[in-house]
Amino acid sequence: MSRLTVLAGLGAGLFALPHAAQAMDVAQARAIVQKVMARHDITATEKTATGQNGVAQFRFDDVHVPLGTYDGYRDLVMSNVKIDVKEDPDTPQLAIIDIALPEQGRIDARETIDQRNLTLHDAHGTLRWNTKTSSPDGFTGLAAFVGADEPVSRQHWFLNGLAVTWLKQKIDINWHNAEWTGPNREKQGAMKAASLSLYPDRDGTTRLDYSHDGLWMPGLFQPRTVRLKGHATGVKWSHTRPLLQDGLTRLLAGENPEQVRNTIANAFWHEALKTGKPIEVEDLYVESRNLEAAGTGEFIPQQNATYGFRGMLDLNLVGRDQLETLLGTPKKPTILGALFPPAVDGLAAGTPGKQGTDKYKLQLRADGRIIVNGRTVMTGPGS
Repeated sequence: MSRLTVLAGLGAGLFALPHAAQAMDVAQARAIVQKVMARHDITATEKTATGQNGVAQFRFDDVHVPLGTYDGYRDLVMSNVKIDVKEDPDTPQLAIIDIALPEQGRIDARETIDQRNLTLHDAHGTLRWNTKTSSPDGFTGLAAFVGADEPVSRQHWFLNGLAVTWLKQKIDINWHNAEWTGPNREKQGAMKAASLSLYPDRDGTTRLDYSHDGLWMPGLFQPRTVRLKGHATGVKWSHTRPLLQDGLTRLLAGENPEQVRNTIANAFWHEALKTGKPIEVEDLYVESRNLEAAGTGEFIPQQNATYGFRGMLDLNLVGRDQLETLLGTPKKPTILGALFPPAVDGLAAGTPGKQGTDKYKLQLRADGRIIVNGRTVMTGPGS
């Protein structure tokens, strides 16, 4: 929470405010802000400080926030950052810190390839701070638009409607209309909408709801729509929050949304590996080029597994005939099917299911073999 709060609101690490409900004066609020900056090695130049109607209002220039996620020097740099501090009129032990970020910022770094120019539209956030426990009670952040450009290669990414809700027992992250490119603006991917929710199970482990719509990437397989409900039975909720915090830091540092998603997933795998307990796929739905698949399963992280996991997945597929038209059969593959025989063999292994579906039991072995309905359709690398 601390890094997210620093980047999105400069609000983490506040010390307790007086418990009696009273107007927030400038000196009191300034001490809070200075404490936050000192704890996180933030430097800034205070330009204005005023008090009005019980609210202390500040404006800062030359704000430098170290991005500790990365090796080497990297700073988020902004000017005209506005911070308002006031007491909650309904709950005296809560302080409300409102932050408004400017439209332009940058990532300073020694290497040119690590530098970014940032554009933000209507980016702001609110932190509710519990003065009795000296801890955050909740955070919400919104940005109508967030974009990053690498000045030399011209690769960029952007997303719209970023919304972050960061509570003790739930984290929600949403955005829509995202796009990312390679050098010289060559389009590498796009997504119409994405949503991620994480929250604790009753035993303190982590539950996950994820969805996206309208995903486009270069290549044959296009999982345009995905719905996933999962349970990481070996990942404590208390360990999940820092992983997301790190991912959001990377997002603000200029990584594209696809890279951030992969970074979070990789960190999640390492955390699950510590206990070796399964990640349960309780509900999965995938739509791709008018094909639909739904199923359940579980995957167990293993250090020496070829693909990091062993596990199984039970799927019901709608649209097998369309895939066979595209790929062919083992005896008569199309040109495309001949390029990837495992897909042809796996498709042919399906058995009739209910209501016109085809059933597939996929097994991923530690040695990299993929078995579909008892038939090995792919051997491990080097086999």
